[in-house]
Amino acid sequence: MQESIYQDFSLRGIWHLIWPQMVIMYSVVATGICAVWTAGHISSDTQAALGMVNQCNIFLMVVIMALSSGATAAVSQSLGAGKRKRALHYIAVTVAGSLILGLILTVLGRGHGASVLSVLQVPKEIIPLGEKMWDLMLYALPAQHVYAATGVIFRSTREVMQPLSIAIVINIVNVLLCLGLGLGFFGLPNLGYAGLLYATIVSQTLGALLHCFLLYRSGFLVVSIRHADPRWLTQGLPYLVKVAVPAGFASLVWQTGYLFLFILVASLPTEGLTGLAGLTAGLRIESLLFLPAMAVNTSLAVLIGNCLGAGRENKARSLAVRIPLVTTIALSGFALLVWPMRDLLAEQFSCDPATQTQIVSYLTYNLLSTPFSIASTVMGGVMVGAGATAYNLAVYGGCSWLIRLPLGYILGHTLGYNAQGIFCAMLVSQIVQAILMILVIRYAGWTEHTLRKKTAHSSR
Repeated sequence: MQESIYQDFSLRGIWHLIWPQMVIMYSVVATGICAVWTAGHISSDTQAALGMVNQCNIFLMVVIMALSSGATAAVSQSLGAGKRKRALHYIAVTVAGSLILGLILTVLGRGHGASVLSVLQVPKEIIPLGEKMWDLMLYALPAQHVYAATGVIFRSTREVMQPLSIAIVINIVNVLLCLGLGLGFFGLPNLGYAGLLYATIVSQTLGALLHCFLLYRSGFLVVSIRHADPRWLTQGLPYLVKVAVPAGFASLVWQTGYLFLFILVASLPTEGLTGLAGLTAGLRIESLLFLPAMAVNTSLAVLIGNCLGAGRENKARSLAVRIPLVTTIALSGFALLVWPMRDLLAEQFSCDPATQTQIVSYLTYNLLSTPFSIASTVMGGVMVGAGATAYNLAVYGGCSWLIRLPLGYILGHTLGYNAQGIFCAMLVSQIVQAILMILVIRYAGWTEHTLRKKTAHSSR
């Protein structure tokens, strides 16, 4: 690939990077929605347990999210500066590290499902089911780590079409196995809840293997291994750590906040189980809006990294304003289209009237928060690309733990508004979060965290 591609900031170049990520995210949405829909047609208990286990799974992905943030900043900035060899070193560390971390978490997590779910205040009647789901989920973790990390590498090198094809294939496989093994469609054995987890294991393993093969064939992974230089670790690795540590804490704080959000809902005295099932389904429906924003977030991180690596700070600042603004307007319009369909969507995701009511309540508050949640999500990508992940830690973590959770407890438990009060607290925290991110973009020195200014090594 020609180095000029990494300095292409035209509208066509930007769109070429973003649209495949959007398609990938929508395919992920389809897979997640299928799993929740299937679980809802097995039982409300299965749907609620799946929601908790999925949230635990996201929590266990925190470390790889941190490593991916560091890789995005380091690889995109290196390629923007024309330092290909330096980028290849970062790629090698990222891929190897993702596999090792996944294996370690799988070994450490086995047999602790019941304890984890008990600490999370999961209703006692679904803990045995959740424990079984937990153990099966762990088998998919190493492949999930590798698949996620290699996807970041493809994106950071602007090789976006190959992972797009793979994402479509594995998500089709996941959906077919989910329906087949979960409900007995297509002549497959009806395994119930276990079928949902087997579908994830097979699809994620297939995706990880295909990603690694394509990196090998493209030369990125092979060249990195052949030219590995232990001396580089003392020079290049500190920057990866510098970006990854605050990104990891940001993800940890954010995902822990979501876990406690689930706890707040699950521990409600009268609506715990239905509220939990409603939250699970509502999150999946909301992902129709949120995941495209994440696609822009990750693409914008690469663009910002390329800009700053090439020394084009003014261009980076321009993109940091224009792309979040356009994305917010577009996806807010989509939210307006979804608004009148809340009841219909709830009926599709659950057969239980009480759960349907909770789904509608969740969607009401979170569709109202769309402009704020989309804006803050996309602007977070600016900080990742610049290597300024400490700002994400401060804003996302502060809004989650100082606003969302305390206010959710007050409204939901103390004042008796139950799940509706907790969903309202989510809206308030998103408003504050968006305002703070705008202030960071406008006034903070986020461009001062780039690799070109902070590291001395200059290998090509």
